[in-house]
Amino acid sequence: MAAYLCAADIDWNCNEHAAATGARSGPEGFIPSHQLIVAPSPHENIEIVKLSPPPRVLRVSTANTAFQRVEVLRRNRTKRHQYGEFVIEGVRAINGAIAGGWEIRSFIYARGRTLSGWATGILQASTAESHLEMEPSLFDAISEKDEPGELIAIARMRPDSAERLRIAPGMTVVIVDRPGSPGNLGTLIRSCDAFGVSGVIVTGHGVDLYDPATIRATVGSFFAVPCVSWQSHRAVASWVAQLRESYPGLTVVGTSARATVSLREHLWSSEIVIVIGNETTGMSHAYREMCNAVVSIPQHGTATSLNAAVAASIVLYERDSRARESE
Repeated sequence: MAAYLCAADIDWNCNEHAAATGARSGPEGFIPSHQLIVAPSPHENIEIVKLSPPPRVLRVSTANTAFQRVEVLRRNRTKRHQYGEFVIEGVRAINGAIAGGWEIRSFIYARGRTLSGWATGILQASTAESHLEMEPSLFDAISEKDEPGELIAIARMRPDSAERLRIAPGMTVVIVDRPGSPGNLGTLIRSCDAFGVSGVIVTGHGVDLYDPATIRATVGSFFAVPCVSWQSHRAVASWVAQLRESYPGLTVVGTSARATVSLREHLWSSEIVIVIGNETTGMSHAYREMCNAVVSIPQHGTATSLNAAVAASIVLYERDSRARESE
């Protein structure tokens, strides 16, 4: 069921306005709400509602340019960043992107397939530039899921600016050094969301933060935690130095299976930057030099190390538990 706004609510005749502007009007002088933009009115207690252009609906029946662009965004890291766009798939991820105010440039759906109320509502409220109505076989080909969902979104990337990080007393920021697996990086970001991390900084020659597999593994948490990608540890070192001007007690804590200080023995400061190293080689020498402390996770058995996402989750749980105890 489409959402409409009544002419009586805005003190004008919607059908007349729609006729004058070429917009589509609904039953009995209503206008679909996805075509409406609310703007201030010169009249007291009245809001003027202006029509926004509805998304262009493009029918994609072959592997044409529109299809190939989506395909290249899915597979090619260089092109993703050249276009400044990335692929979102899954109910939680799409909901998270919309709730977080991310700019959605296109929605994609399969022609002829019945859509749920959730998907229909999103398309009706869409402010995207275009909707791609694809042949089911083409839609399934660009989906990363074994059982494709109803919608795929193309969103605009956000800048990798330090201003996006939530800097505040008691903050925890996580540095991920050269991540080797999109799935592990996505799972790590999900844990960061669960434990209230203020931001995630990915550095070095690792997997792409905007890889569809990374986004999918976060299960929507990517849009709840500010995540940025910086080229190297040098940018992090400069940022930490600036941050210490406002938070002189801030400490940088690294993790290593060979560290002599146990996670449980470490005394946590109020503001923390936690460094999670590469899954195979661990932290780089530059990050070790930057750390005020390096801690290990106590283990039993024959395993010599843990998956990076698992290790990060344990460290974040310990950090969060200590912070709660001190409240």
